[in-house]
Amino acid sequence: MKERPMILFYNYVLILYQIKCGDLFENSVVDEFNECAVSRKKCVPRKSDLGEFPAPDPSVLVQNFNISDFNGKWYITSGLNPTFDAFDCQLHEFHTEGDNKLVGNISWRIKTLDSGFFTRSAVQKFVQDPNQPGVLYNHDNEYLHYQDDW
Repeated sequence: MKERPMILFYNYVLILYQIKCGDLFENSVVDEFNECAVSRKKCVPRKSDLGEFPAPDPSVLVQNFNISDFNGKWYITSGLNPTFDAFDCQLHEFHTEGDNKLVGNISWRIKTLDSGFFTRSAVQKFVQDPNQPGVLYNHDNEYLHYQDDW
C-alpha cells in the first residue's frame, strides 16, 4: 500500500509534463497526431468520474441565470490550476447564440524557454441546462473528446 502515493505522484508529474510539452511544441504534426490518436481512434480513454468533484445539490444553485450577462471580454488575471489555467494574458471572449448557447473564444500565452511566448486559442461551446439555468454543459467535443461543465 505504500507504493500507491508514489504511483499517484508519478502519474501527476507525467500529466504535468505532457501538458507542458503540448503547450510548448504544438504544431500541425502534433495536432494531426492528437486528432487521430485521441479523437478519432480514442487511444487515450476519457478519464472516468471518480466522484472527486460532485455536482452541487440543486437547492444551492441559482434559479435565474442570464447567459447574455457573460457577453464580452473577460480577462483572467490568475488561474486556479498552474497545469492548465495559470497563464499570462488570458482572454475569454463570450457571445450568445440563441437563448441557451454560450460560445467562448479563449486565448492565452505560453511562456517559452527563451523568455518569449506563443499565443494559443480554443473555442468552447456551452449549452444551458433548461432545468438548472446555473449549469452550463460543454460536451460532444470531437477534438480530444473532453467535457468541461460549468
